[in-house]
Amino acid sequence: MKLLRLKYGLLVIPFGALFLWYLVYPSHQILALENPDSGELLCYLPVADGDHFQIKYTHSIHLSDVREEYRVQAGRLYPYQLIYEDTGVGMPANAEAGQTFTMEDGKYIISNLQGSTDKLYLTIGAVKANHQIVYNNTSYSLQDNIGPGETIAIKTRNVNKWMLWKGDRLYE
Repeated sequence: MKLLRLKYGLLVIPFGALFLWYLVYPSHQILALENPDSGELLCYLPVADGDHFQIKYTHSIHLSDVREEYRVQAGRLYPYQLIYEDTGVGMPANAEAGQTFTMEDGKYIISNLQGSTDKLYLTIGAVKANHQIVYNNTSYSLQDNIGPGETIAIKTRNVNKWMLWKGDRLYE
């Protein structure tokens, strides 16, 4: 009987250690929306390398939609393209060297954007901006999920399964 308990005990220990490793190893990449001062995770979306997301908002002067598209790659955010409806105050009238400027369906598109960053800062509009994260054709309101007037940092982060279970995912 003691030998049987010892065998089961020897099986439970490795499986328990494996389960604990599964819970705490940071193997899941997320798009983290954080408090820029404390680093507190406010909400997140699971992402993978190569995924694209957009920050969509209403321009405060033109009152038209603007979309900034980014690609997630190796823990960095790469600007992909900028889509907007009006040139003028705060919006480019042409592309810079190496970029492409086109017009489709009444929208201006600047693509082939260069560079990367580890973090974007955004103050969520309180009046007209209607800031949203668009990911996999689903829009997530930042006003509803975080709150108007809040400043956030957007970055990728690797987290463990436990953080995913207890964290606040963005909601439609």
